[in-house]
Amino acid sequence: MDAVRTFYRSIFGPRLLQIFSYASTHQPGHVYQANAVERLGDTMLRCAIVAYGVAYYVWPVILPYMYRKGVFDVASAGPALRVAKITGGILVAAYTLRGMGRAVNPDYQRMIRALIELEKDPRNLDKQLALLQFDITLQSAPVQFQAKRVSSSPPEEGSFLRNCFTSFIYPYSTLKSILVSALGRPMMYPGSTAILNYQLGPVLMQNRQRLIFDEDGARKILGTIDGNKIDTMFFDRRGAHGAANGDILVIATDGNAAYYEIGGTVACLQSSYSVLGWNHPGFGASTGYPFPSQEQNGIEAVYQYATEQLGFSPDRIMLYSWSIGGYASSFLAQAHPDISSVILDATFDDVTSLAVNRMPGAISWFVKDLVHSCMNLNNAELINRYDGPVTIVRRSKDEMMMTNGTVTSNRGNHLFMSLFKRRFPNLATPATEEFLWTLLANPSPNMPAHCGNASLQEALLTSNAREHGYEYPCLLGTEMTADERNRMAAFIADKVLQHYGSTHCVSLPARYLRKPWTLS
Repeated sequence: MDAVRTFYRSIFGPRLLQIFSYASTHQPGHVYQANAVERLGDTMLRCAIVAYGVAYYVWPVILPYMYRKGVFDVASAGPALRVAKITGGILVAAYTLRGMGRAVNPDYQRMIRALIELEKDPRNLDKQLALLQFDITLQSAPVQFQAKRVSSSPPEEGSFLRNCFTSFIYPYSTLKSILVSALGRPMMYPGSTAILNYQLGPVLMQNRQRLIFDEDGARKILGTIDGNKIDTMFFDRRGAHGAANGDILVIATDGNAAYYEIGGTVACLQSSYSVLGWNHPGFGASTGYPFPSQEQNGIEAVYQYATEQLGFSPDRIMLYSWSIGGYASSFLAQAHPDISSVILDATFDDVTSLAVNRMPGAISWFVKDLVHSCMNLNNAELINRYDGPVTIVRRSKDEMMMTNGTVTSNRGNHLFMSLFKRRFPNLATPATEEFLWTLLANPSPNMPAHCGNASLQEALLTSNAREHGYEYPCLLGTEMTADERNRMAAFIADKVLQHYGSTHCVSLPARYLRKPWTLS
């Protein structure tokens, strides 16, 4: 019975990428070498996957053509059935060959035995370390931490399934679901496409090995409430020599074509914080697709893992996100208001403006409707529900966040203005807003030069908070003159909005990863 089970797991088990000699001592091992039989089976399966991927994107065009050609007529059932039989036979042969090749490969069998043993006792530390000797894909790997459903359900406007498939019978909704799956999601999240994951696979594997060996990274597989598996890497700096802030955890969320192996998570390692990186659904080894609801469930699983298993309290957790990762961090911050602080780097207020800007003007109405119903990444709306400290990093040469090539059009400016108006409504008069926009038009605005006595501004804010409370909105400003409001607005902008003179894809220096300013 054990032999049958092992052979079954050899057929449908995870792909083995490399072997580390000793997980406990982090001695490097070697890249997994599949034998000829396994390679043949894998090649046949890859061809089938490619064919399926092509069919997935072209079926709206091919099906009408096949219908006109009479493929679905009763008379054509015989040839179609023969094609189905041949396809099924090829798949059975491919899986059998792969299983036979793996069954005689000692490295793969060691991995399968470690995997089966861990499934029997997932919490056993020794068995976890035994599996850590192997770098594997996650589809068949056991979940090492399972997220629980939280009482506050995700906002319904972020649910792709709800908006696109519940009304699949309607032609317009059908068209939207096809376009967002075939074009919208790959354009917004190219890191989730099979071709980019395939091309970057060796780089990700090499850097994952480096993070484990050189940075003492601990890889864990998290299960989300919607059945996805999230690939994470934790770097524990608590008690480490020279890591003064090791008891603070940074949860790092990367951009639309970045991974924890090569993205912002690596940049966070320049700091002295503990760091927890994760890959979006569909990125690298993580399963699923980065639609809003799956993004929400993914980062919720990461948060539960950080608090329940790693032992960090919410007030010792700081969120860092780069680019489109700002959506997941903004969602998590409003869902868990006790989180210490948030740093939003090179991100936007709402993805709609960026999407419309990159599409022909004639279909702007359709793009707006498509984004709002299926990919509503509304960072400003979400972060405005969070009252904790926030830093917004605006990059003055950010070609991705600008809509017309000028620094004024950087959507980070709009994100800041939205936060400013919500938190300080009495300061946000039309005249003060115009004053701020004039400052933001400068790639390197000298905010301190316009805020007057900084100590006085901070004292006024602190005094008001002590009298009326530290919650937002702050009602300071009703009795100020226009000049006083401008000086206070410049002071707040200097504290909340940080400026980095770079393009979009340059790693953020560690000096920007400091705890955001707060009234307390």
